[in-house]
Amino acid sequence: MKKVVILGASGYTGAELVRILSNHNFFSVEALVADKKAGQSYSKVFPHLRHLGLRKLVTLNEVLFEQLDLVFSALPHSTAQAILR
Repeated sequence: MKKVVILGASGYTGAELVRILSNHNFFSVEALVADKKAGQSYSKVFPHLRHLGLRKLVTLNEVLFEQLDLVFSALPHSTAQAILR
């Protein structure tokens, strides 16, 4: 099973990635990154996904990337470009 992080998990595209990957047997969603909504439970931000029992949203600085296998980015292009440099 591949451990993944989703950057921009609090946006529409991020929520779709969360929904798809959470129901996939090959992936384990280990971290959900959001800037303004960090610290909130995912079920509060997206009540329709509360059945997934996901972790709280965290900031980028809280992610231990060395423990993960894949990074999915659902960030706007300019934001992703600035972060991933």
